[in-house]
Amino acid sequence: MSITVEKIPGGFRVDGLDLKRGKCGCTSIIACCYSWSMIKQSGNRFVFTAKATGPDTQDTFNWGYTVKKGDFTVEVSMEDARDKKLFSGYYPPSLEEWIGKGWEVAKKEGEREDFSMWRCTMCKWLYKDQKENVKFADLPEDWKCPVCKAEKGIFEKVA
Repeated sequence: MSITVEKIPGGFRVDGLDLKRGKCGCTSIIACCYSWSMIKQSGNRFVFTAKATGPDTQDTFNWGYTVKKGDFTVEVSMEDARDKKLFSGYYPPSLEEWIGKGWEVAKKEGEREDFSMWRCTMCKWLYKDQKENVKFADLPEDWKCPVCKAEKGIFEKVA
């Protein structure tokens, strides 16, 4: 059972899955979102923590998990918001992705709710596939961010 760990921009790739840090970069276009994600490594233990809430958040919830494989452990904790419109961090891989790679669930708290989210790299606005009528990939190439009018091509997948 060989587990590869690679250093990648913003974090680590553990067994093929990315754990990335991101922080609020406050733009001049919109107000600060106060959100972030952080990843720390100590030997074979990885701790991912993130906050997707902000000063205007009213619908918060917490979720997380711990997975193990051999001598490796990944701990995830997330302070999340159902009503978030902006997010500067990154989401961790889903629990199902770890399980699909043979990791055992040691602990699970709460439920993750957001999947398939894309972020405008200019203003941090989130396009959530599950809330929109059209998946991001199916939007026309000339589609623009409704907040800052940036082109579709600058969006990045965060969850």
